[in-house]
Amino acid sequence: MARVKPNGLAGAGLTRRNVLAGGASLGLMAVTLTGCASGGAALYTLAVVPGQPQAGGPRFVEVRLPSIASGLDRDRIVTADSGYRLSVSATDAWSDSLAAQIGHTLAGDLAQRLPGSGVFVENDTAAADPQAYVDVSISRFSTGPSGLVELDALLSVQPAAAGAPYGPGTLQRITLSGAQGGNTMTMVQGLSQLLGQLADVAAQQLRQIPPTAPTDAAQAGGQANTPHANHR
Repeated sequence: MARVKPNGLAGAGLTRRNVLAGGASLGLMAVTLTGCASGGAALYTLAVVPGQPQAGGPRFVEVRLPSIASGLDRDRIVTADSGYRLSVSATDAWSDSLAAQIGHTLAGDLAQRLPGSGVFVENDTAAADPQAYVDVSISRFSTGPSGLVELDALLSVQPAAAGAPYGPGTLQRITLSGAQGGNTMTMVQGLSQLLGQLADVAAQQLRQIPPTAPTDAAQAGGQANTPHANHR
């Protein structure tokens, strides 16, 4: 991972895409989503949604690129999951890989909720040693059998020091549902809202981690083999 010397929370010369640091660098992002025609496909993107900013949490947080179920990990948008059959749009596509979109949207959601933390995504070109990692594994991200927008994920929050996890973390299954899926625009907007709710849970767990990590790298390394997460 490329690293720069932090300058405050945002770091020197970092873009909002590379390090999303609190409300100062994030600002307000539109919740309304837009699709555009490109090569016969309408392209859609997820958006950051407002949350409740609160104090506390690590100085730097790294959101690792999410793990996406193979059935969802495609350019064309999966519009429905009946449990036995996936419906894939013939005309609507994601504007970027789904893992990258979820990762950056979740980072933006967390930055808005943790204004004292610098939040960035794994493999961003500018980053700093994090004091916490956020891992997400997505198994459902579409309209479900009931017609409601649904998100099913495993969420892990792990404290870190010297670039490595240490100590006990948390592992939690998150199952969320929202409004009726409707068309693709409505579904993507609803999925953005559910990611915001996922960020609410992650932010609450991150606030339990001290703002600074242990400075003894040997101690952190010695604890790296402790259980990665505890089921809650």
